[in-house]
Amino acid sequence: MSHIISENPTATPVRLCPGSVRAKLNRWLFDLHHPTGRNVNLCVIFVVVAGVIISMLTTIPEVRAEWGRIIWWTEIGITIGFGVEYLLRLYAAQRRREYAFGFFGLVDLFTVLPLLFTGDPALALRLLRILRLLKLARYLGTLWLFLASLRDVVEIIVVAVSAIGLVVLMAGNVIYILEPQTVGNAFGGVWWSLVTMTTVGYGDIVPQTIPGQLLAALLMIMGIGLFAMITAIVSFKLVSTMKSPERCVRCDRRIESAYSFCPYCGVPQRTPSGDGE
Repeated sequence: MSHIISENPTATPVRLCPGSVRAKLNRWLFDLHHPTGRNVNLCVIFVVVAGVIISMLTTIPEVRAEWGRIIWWTEIGITIGFGVEYLLRLYAAQRRREYAFGFFGLVDLFTVLPLLFTGDPALALRLLRILRLLKLARYLGTLWLFLASLRDVVEIIVVAVSAIGLVVLMAGNVIYILEPQTVGNAFGGVWWSLVTMTTVGYGDIVPQTIPGQLLAALLMIMGIGLFAMITAIVSFKLVSTMKSPERCVRCDRRIESAYSFCPYCGVPQRTPSGDGE
């Protein structure tokens, strides 16, 4: 009798012998509900966070001068450990191709590749320091709930962002026409309009004329309105998804009742009569 261990709800389950090494590794590396799997992945989280903090210590000259060599070899050891972890995950995955070319598989691979293919070891370790943080995305379930909640509003967000980009380009050229001596060129005007519309206001470029100041005020008001609209749309979709009582008939993840297909695994959901579509 074989046993199914699924680390990916979108993949077709592959039956593994419960007593095999591959089945045990699959449970330890992918099954967050199993005590051993949960402990193993907690250790991975700890190593990722500790590795990033240790790497950041090298940016302090005094620490680098005294502990630089030890930190260097510690980072090398952590990178080798992640390389072994990637190979074990690749071996234990139920669908190896899906894991290797999926998001998490590529993240696991890229946390090792810079050290192998970058000529400058110091540059490789700096890249690894950044890429290691992506490994934590595997454990942020709320993040995937957030991304799934955006599927219905992507078009609205694209339209809003496109409108912001259009306004920024227009305002950048208008401010250059109004105050060429202040912004220098149209690209400088676009930069000014962007930081003004986002209400950041670095202060490196300040309109000196009344028309320029009126344009700045208009950009600020438009920016507040557009960004507030995007925030409201995303917040509404996220809250409605989190409060939805519906769950996927296959992966058992929380989804909106309006979904005909699960945004996580793509499986058709039950119709009001209880039958699948």
